[in-house]
Amino acid sequence: MSDVKPVDTADETVRLETLAQYRILDTPPERSFDDLTALTRDALNVPAALISLVARDRQWFKSRVGIDGSETTRDISFCAHAIGRGELMEVPDARLDPRFADNPQVTGDPYIRFYAGVPLRAFNGAKLGTLCVVDYQPRQLSAHERATLERLAGLAEELLSLRLAGLAARERQQALEQQRSMTERLLGSVVEAVVACDAEGQLTLFNQAARDWHGTDIARLDSLQWADYYQLFEADCVTPLRHERIPLIRALRGEMIREEEICIQAVGQAPRTVSCNGGPVTDAAGQPAGAVVVMHDLSERKRIETMKRNFLAAISHELRTPLTSIGGVINLMLGGATGALPESATGMLSIAQSNARRLNQLINDLLDIEKLESGHMRVLAEAQPLLPLLQQAIEANLGYASNYSVTLKLDAEPANPQVAIDSGRLLQVMDNFLSNAAKFSHPGGTVRVLSELKGDWVRVSVIDQGIGIVEAEHSALFQKFHQVDGASDRQRGGTGLGLAIARQLVERMEGRVGVDSRPGEGSRFWFELPIVNHPADASPGMA
Repeated sequence: MSDVKPVDTADETVRLETLAQYRILDTPPERSFDDLTALTRDALNVPAALISLVARDRQWFKSRVGIDGSETTRDISFCAHAIGRGELMEVPDARLDPRFADNPQVTGDPYIRFYAGVPLRAFNGAKLGTLCVVDYQPRQLSAHERATLERLAGLAEELLSLRLAGLAARERQQALEQQRSMTERLLGSVVEAVVACDAEGQLTLFNQAARDWHGTDIARLDSLQWADYYQLFEADCVTPLRHERIPLIRALRGEMIREEEICIQAVGQAPRTVSCNGGPVTDAAGQPAGAVVVMHDLSERKRIETMKRNFLAAISHELRTPLTSIGGVINLMLGGATGALPESATGMLSIAQSNARRLNQLINDLLDIEKLESGHMRVLAEAQPLLPLLQQAIEANLGYASNYSVTLKLDAEPANPQVAIDSGRLLQVMDNFLSNAAKFSHPGGTVRVLSELKGDWVRVSVIDQGIGIVEAEHSALFQKFHQVDGASDRQRGGTGLGLAIARQLVERMEGRVGVDSRPGEGSRFWFELPIVNHPADASPGMA
């Protein structure tokens, strides 16, 4: 027997990959395929018809009538020659064909004499096998029979394509189900609550954390029943959350949600404050497909913050009373109320007085930073001229600066802009900037307060010619408890909270802060505020 006719390598690769991908080999019998082979047998009046699929080393019969066995080795396959030919192949008498004369299926059982087969192509063009007929007597197809076989092969191709498409759809569905299952397991394991909806607003995802926080899986309930399980409030846990304020609804409208706090009150549970982040979701074409929101539970953090706030309030009360008493006694003694004191005693009392003041300042700063971070500090901004407040700040700090032999000076442009500020809080910022500048200046130096217009903003700078600050420290200066590195610098005092408080106060007044400094060249601490209006030029005043 001669070798099987070689087939195109690319076609062979595509065929084998297609058969492997859709796993159609060795599948159970299907009536549609069996009906077609029976119809082919009867239409061509032959004893056997088959739908054969050619794999790497074998041919397997997807359907067969009139022949035993479900497969043969590929090296004795008539169909392997047919798919190599690429069109209807007819063998009138296999005994006379050198390709098949010594084929075991010709020389032995079942003693094939006649074969005709048409290649079957898949939707991707791969020739997977044939629709073929077999007879045990030599014969030749008429033109009508050849046309009939080719038409029936076309039906077999359609059936095969539908079968493969169904398998492909099933594979995709299984992949989607596996992906969905994996996603659900992953989302079920996270501590954050995740909710999502489609473009029509119907809930499509409600993970385990969300179910726990809301008291039920609301995705399985009619929306009219939701109120039986939970209610939503603003962050104060008192004001009901309006429908249009719900984060998922806002995200569905196209809004990006960033750190939005709401309160969930589920039946039988304590109020739960959560932080929401999310936004709209689009499909592969960029069209709106829904929205998603992730919620992080802040309840424990809020509880700790409340405990800290209560602790600070209690400790400040407990400390302030004795500190006030101690400070009063020290002041009386230094004022001569107990008579003349030895020089050594006066020095020690002065140190005690300084430490009492520093401790009192630390208490005040701790309370201020806690109020700012918890949102309990009120900043009442109103439009007013800026320069009078700068003059007031300088006058209030002249005595402090003189302790370091430093002079304070105001330089300002002629314009006296109005800004929307809380005057008391602005003076607090200026006190911090001026006291720092005086502490870190060299004796005999001058600290300048510069006011200048920058478009719709006014910048106030406090400039000293002191020791300066390395650039690596600039980004941390306005953080809590940060102090400039260096033991000699730390000895100048301070709580490490003043600049952090100043930054938050300025930002509460819609402003911004910054610093420019180099070691040995002094420092410029500045803040900028938006101008409410530009009044007529006025005399700046000097101090």
